[in-house]
Amino acid sequence: MSNPEMTAQAGPKTSYCPYPLYAQLRQQGVAFVEEVNAFMVTRADDIGAVLRDVETFSSPDALGLPPIESRSGATKTGFYLITSDPPEHTRRRRSAARAFTARRIAPFEPQIRATFTELIEGLRGRDEVDFVADFAIKLPIAVIATVLGVPEADTVEMRRLSEKVLASLTSSPDLGGFIRACEEFGALLAPALEAAAGVGQETTILQTIAASGLDAEDATRFVLELLFAGNVTTADAISSSVRLLAEDPRLAEQLRQDPSRLAPFLEESLRLESPVQGLLRTATRDTELGGTPIPAGARLLVSFGAGNRDARLTERPAEINLDRVSPHAHLAFGRGEHTCLGHALARLEARTALEVLLHTVRRFELAVAPEQLDYQPGLTVRHLQSLPVRLYWS
Repeated sequence: MSNPEMTAQAGPKTSYCPYPLYAQLRQQGVAFVEEVNAFMVTRADDIGAVLRDVETFSSPDALGLPPIESRSGATKTGFYLITSDPPEHTRRRRSAARAFTARRIAPFEPQIRATFTELIEGLRGRDEVDFVADFAIKLPIAVIATVLGVPEADTVEMRRLSEKVLASLTSSPDLGGFIRACEEFGALLAPALEAAAGVGQETTILQTIAASGLDAEDATRFVLELLFAGNVTTADAISSSVRLLAEDPRLAEQLRQDPSRLAPFLEESLRLESPVQGLLRTATRDTELGGTPIPAGARLLVSFGAGNRDARLTERPAEINLDRVSPHAHLAFGRGEHTCLGHALARLEARTALEVLLHTVRRFELAVAPEQLDYQPGLTVRHLQSLPVRLYWS
């Protein structure tokens, strides 16, 4: 399916607001879109069907990169969980999951809060900031460094490499750039992983991973995936939440007066502005989805961003409603086998960041018109590249 309107909507303007395109596609059901060379899956029920059927809809092409040929010597480069299928994925996830239990994460909250407070206090006195550059991108990488137990001196380089990985995955996927960024990550992480393996106790996630029985290559790939997902997507979630509040001062004041409402607001923000807008799957056999025949070998772009605004998923999906009966019933963290392993940590970081911001800054608002905000183009991520915000301290 292709037409000029679809082409225009899928271009740069869609980087700011892809939702009209999603609405059009939801009306059509599962449809092949030539511009993305894939069947677009935009209805919540169809998305759920794909995510549940891991035998029919395979994940190795989840990121949209060309396959890594075995003779390239790079087959153990890249992410560890997101591009694997059961039973291998099940085994890998079981080995890694113990690093992300609530018991493992909870002790880090005071350090996370102290880090966020120091960062926001560092902005005190400034009337206008780029919230992405000055705050959001600095938070998650500092937290990941804390919970992993990697040297703080490495965080700047980790952030640079995370952005490099992201750039290789969006718009025009670049396998060579992805492999090079992963290899640089591996070299940076090697000393910390080696040091963690020699420690008997498990006080950091890195030590837990080192004790899980993973070999050095797989442990590196898993930590790489954590660093990327925990850095870029969490920063995007925080930035999007702040944008929504900057556009609605009354809502911000409501949350300031009643912090207990932050948790449902965060779920609404995740639903409305999913940091991961979509991932790819490949059909392993001839099948059917939502009444549309899908041939074996076809690619499907599973659009979480579209499904989260489906009226079949929740009432009045384009609105923020802090009283939804099932606030967690969204697709921002995926579902089923590939549900985001670090969702508890991501929620903790985002909630704490908003608490600190609302407690410290009396009021904030956008410093530009919403349509001027700069989003990275593409239908797989919702990545704000800058967020100019005016701050009112007293």
